[in-house]
Amino acid sequence: MLTSKPDRARQLGALPVQPNEDPFVVANGGFYRRWFNLVDDIQPIVDTVKTLASTEDEDWVPAWSAIADRYERDAQTAAARGDKEAARSAYLHAKTYLSIARFPAPYHSGSAICPAAMGPIKARAYARYLDCFHQASALLERAPELVRVRRDGSEAVGHLRIPQRASATNKVPAVLVMCGADMYKEDREKYADGALAEGMASLVVDAPGTGQTTFPHAPEAIVAWQAALDALQSRPEVDARRLAAFGVSRGGLWVMRLAALDPRVKGVIAVAPGGVGYWGTPQERAEWRKAAFERAKSNWFGPRGTRPAPREPTEEEQREEFLRWSLKDNGLLDKLTMPMYLVNGKVDHLTPIGNLYLALESGPPTGRVARVYADDGHIAAKNETEWGPAAWRWLRETLQKIEA
Repeated sequence: MLTSKPDRARQLGALPVQPNEDPFVVANGGFYRRWFNLVDDIQPIVDTVKTLASTEDEDWVPAWSAIADRYERDAQTAAARGDKEAARSAYLHAKTYLSIARFPAPYHSGSAICPAAMGPIKARAYARYLDCFHQASALLERAPELVRVRRDGSEAVGHLRIPQRASATNKVPAVLVMCGADMYKEDREKYADGALAEGMASLVVDAPGTGQTTFPHAPEAIVAWQAALDALQSRPEVDARRLAAFGVSRGGLWVMRLAALDPRVKGVIAVAPGGVGYWGTPQERAEWRKAAFERAKSNWFGPRGTRPAPREPTEEEQREEFLRWSLKDNGLLDKLTMPMYLVNGKVDHLTPIGNLYLALESGPPTGRVARVYADDGHIAAKNETEWGPAAWRWLRETLQKIEA
């Protein structure tokens, strides 16, 4: 499909900084930030957005699946001529456009996939998404190992990758990569690549309430992550004294919650963590409620005719949900004493930058590193090529300092 890679950094630099969740606008800090660093070329996203009729499944899924179709054909052609690298790249691109197509499903309720969250059109896109990732993984010299961990009748599913040099006599540090609210383990393989590049093993797991993990989305589901740590710790190739956690967005909050509750976590990378405990000013809270209401009115990712009537939450409801997750109000913030690497864009419409500053104001006087990008929004996607390698290098150096 592509003969040469375009300059993605230049493409991103040409986009405006427009932090919102508008799927009809392509901007830094905007809706499509989730996928920018999973594709070589931003232009197909820009071109497709111009053609979108709506976000309802009947319009949304075919528009993005059509791009995936082209990449999948390219992958099959490359595989037939024996070009594994090109085939793998094309399969991963197909998977990424199917990630947009299946967005934000599937969600789970209790221990089963909630049928209402994913209609048949989106279900087919999700199945193709999983298959394209599987096809891409099969082209690796050492494919990810599927890991299933269970507790209290629920299951978490992840992909384990271990450096080739690792063994029972040459143990390596390991990182639990914790996914967030709408990006799943198949979308987070690039972070496994980051860990591997620094000689660390990684286990990338679908978050509670998402993907193939059946734990409910609730603070109590931290047990899913603890079970994943158990799985990492049990591997003979892994140095159980040197375990860390990495997460982006909601995954960043999960990382901090886990680190506060489980002393096995010796280092943390948290990107755009919300829920740290920044409550904001009355004006800010009113703006957050209004923005959430506007998103509910304009964005409906589901079958046609199933959109619920939007309702603006009250401040009491907002406060109740805030207290449910807030690390500060749950008494967990002061338990974060391990080294931390914190990242975000300054213009964050989902997890206010005050959360990051609150984390810096807490805990020990040393051991915390932070990078805030003034020209970026939620998850600082525009600048990931800078903070990503730096964060993984920092984590490796941090874990190396732990005494035997």
